[in-house]
Amino acid sequence: MAEQQLRTITFGKHKLVTPTLFASYRMGDYPTAGLKLFPWAFTETEAILINAYDFKRPKYEAIINNGWSPCKNLEFGDKPILIDSGAYYFRKTDEITVTPKDILDIELKSHADVGVVLDHPFPPDAEDKAQRISNTLNNTAYMLRLLQNTQKHGSMQLMPVVHGHTVQQIIGCITRLRRVARAETGSDHLPHVGIGSIAPLAQGGNAQLAAMIIQTVRRQLPDSHIHCFSMGSALLMLLAFYCGADTVDSQSWILSAAFKYAQLPGHHVKRLANKEYKTPEAFDQAKRQFAEHIQRLHEQEGFYAKNWLTGEKLDFSSRAVIDDYVNDLSDTVSNEHIHNRACHNLWSYNFEVRQARKAIDQDRFEQFVESRLQNTKYFKAFDYARSRKKKTAK
Repeated sequence: MAEQQLRTITFGKHKLVTPTLFASYRMGDYPTAGLKLFPWAFTETEAILINAYDFKRPKYEAIINNGWSPCKNLEFGDKPILIDSGAYYFRKTDEITVTPKDILDIELKSHADVGVVLDHPFPPDAEDKAQRISNTLNNTAYMLRLLQNTQKHGSMQLMPVVHGHTVQQIIGCITRLRRVARAETGSDHLPHVGIGSIAPLAQGGNAQLAAMIIQTVRRQLPDSHIHCFSMGSALLMLLAFYCGADTVDSQSWILSAAFKYAQLPGHHVKRLANKEYKTPEAFDQAKRQFAEHIQRLHEQEGFYAKNWLTGEKLDFSSRAVIDDYVNDLSDTVSNEHIHNRACHNLWSYNFEVRQARKAIDQDRFEQFVESRLQNTKYFKAFDYARSRKKKTAK
């Protein structure tokens, strides 16, 4: 496998330098989930992922039928938008209760650059994986055909999704997917491809299998834009990028904030809430440790943050400023600082993407990922992926 290089991909009318993070956003999180404003500008977010299934709710169905747009309704401007099908909600069910036509209709109305096909993901222990893969391929053929026959779609493209937990399943899925693309579009080239059903593996202790899946897809599709769904923690995204993913998405920036977690590059999350600690002294110690991580990142890598209500850059050369910042991430009473934690988490993810790009540009990406993952639960998966790369390169 070739050494990692920065890639520029065409994404609708946009050009994306990869690796890139898509910040996942659930309709209504501002303001109902604790956000006090849309965080995109302050956190320098480059791309977002929205979910078509959100628009099945009456409120948002009415809005999208009356001219919803990311620029107007999410204050995101003219930037890259990926719209997922919402299939995640059906990973534990035998049937999908929405139709591919309904999903494509929503995707077309969303003004997104790329829409994900209605796939049928599966948990690791599913017994009907072959049937779900077939469901996904059938929906892909239908949506590609419908899109080809629709005059209103403009430049929106569809992103097929690959599923499989063995090399044989993956190669078989891609072979069938190429056949579908050739039949419906006249070309078996797949500009954008998602990898589904891997996040539960990585998050459930089988990150090595997730790594193998990504590497196998990349070898089969060397020229495609490869996206990994829900592989977007500050640590896990690096494993995905190392294995060949161009982009990932993450909703954990806000979900973890709601559970009082704050994240930093190269470190596991820290719960910053008084009720999580037996004594005030233990809580103070946790905050000090988090502040020390920030200080070290600032001194070694130039990490900084902002006032998440004004966007003002904070002077992290002052430890007092860092301590005040950590206090503004921490909950003493309830969930009073969820907005600050959510913005902080998203900012940390975007910082890590920039650091990854810098390491790739300087031809030290493998060393960078190793340094980030060496004391984490993902190191064995990284080491496994590294050994597979070396074998392939011989």
